[in-house]
Amino acid sequence: MTTPRRGDIWTLDTATPTRVLVISSTVYNEIPIEPTVIAIPILTGEPDTGFGVRLSEDQWAATGLITSLRKSRLHQFEHNIGTQLLTDVNNMLFRILATPER
Repeated sequence: MTTPRRGDIWTLDTATPTRVLVISSTVYNEIPIEPTVIAIPILTGEPDTGFGVRLSEDQWAATGLITSLRKSRLHQFEHNIGTQLLTDVNNMLFRILATPER
């Protein structure tokens, strides 16, 4: 299996087409004994939960639904989203996780 890289979109080994965006660091993902990656679901519309980042006309990263997955669940690499979109995802995660309390 190809090592998943930060910013990659992969399909999962599920009956229905499911895509995820890998956000764990490539260095972490390359650790042979580490079985997981950190990922965000890719939806075909803006997430009802909010905190979405538009990746294309019909794909949204649902950053509010961040999760971990076993690498073995990753089925097929599709493409890497590139630096600008990954920065947009990082910025949304920062807003979710690092906004101070008032």
